[in-house]
Amino acid sequence: MSEFSEGQPIDSGDALEQLLSRAPVRPMPDSHEVAAARDAIHSEWRKLIVGRRSRRHIMRFAIAASVLITAISVFGLLRTPGGDIVQVAAIQKSFGTIYLLSEQSELRQASGLAKVHTGQTIVTGEDAGIALAWINGGSVRLNENTKVEFQDDSSIVLHSGQIYFDSQPAELIAGTTAADVNTFTVVTDQGSVTHTGTQFMAHVVADALIVSVREGRVSVDGLFYDGIASRGEQIVFRGSRRPTVLNINEYGGAWDWIGQTSPPVDVNGKSVHVLLEWVCRELGFELEFVGDTVEQAVRNELLIGRVDAEPEAALRMRMATTAFTWRVEDGVIYVSDNE
Repeated sequence: MSEFSEGQPIDSGDALEQLLSRAPVRPMPDSHEVAAARDAIHSEWRKLIVGRRSRRHIMRFAIAASVLITAISVFGLLRTPGGDIVQVAAIQKSFGTIYLLSEQSELRQASGLAKVHTGQTIVTGEDAGIALAWINGGSVRLNENTKVEFQDDSSIVLHSGQIYFDSQPAELIAGTTAADVNTFTVVTDQGSVTHTGTQFMAHVVADALIVSVREGRVSVDGLFYDGIASRGEQIVFRGSRRPTVLNINEYGGAWDWIGQTSPPVDVNGKSVHVLLEWVCRELGFELEFVGDTVEQAVRNELLIGRVDAEPEAALRMRMATTAFTWRVEDGVIYVSDNE
């Protein structure tokens, strides 16, 4: 006879506890099966974020995910199929301590790493940084204390820290090409960031996603709200709050670390003008010529050798060997004749 009396109210929690107490004991699933299940759910969650999301979709996914995890834990039926591993980027510069996250979630120092493939997760240590030539075009930079998962050849997952993307890198940076629109997406727990011919920085800290735009425009497909930011704007997503948009400088301050990750460049046979364009793109500066004939003279004067210094230092050293004077004021490099 049932222990539940008809017409007598029973707390739902107590009822569930009584039902579970009658169930036979299930064997514990293998730890590898549970890990595989979690990886599968995590992968599906990331795919959902990349696509167009709404709160209704997220709720449906959360319910389906919880049901699937329960089924896996009881029956141990899921296996994660292995996908093809492809190269997504080449490392052009790295400094400090760089780690790869192993399948056992252990950090292993990655000395001499030259290529990045799908399925890899890179973690940068204190005072570390990386410059990557993205396989589909564009330049990607990782700041210190950053964790990035390389999902496929068109998106990355930013777990924490800062990344920077330039879809139209300077011609001096060998090995990089211009990127087409929609070939690079940054996925975070707060939303996914896509670009339109852009230089932008994405920063994940605590429960916030901060996107700063130096050039072009980015759109953010957020968990609760969507947002757009254009040149000189910063948009902040935090939980279920409406995003806020601020005006920012396109140089200095939060952008300073990008110059530190700039790869060495070969200026041999290149004009002073090409050097200045590289400096401006890396530092967020603009270029102005003082005098009617200065621009053409800058285009005609050639340089020799290789630049291993950061852009700001390279500007000082290389311009000292030319026939021009220069100054930086409010984010603009002014170039004039020595006369």
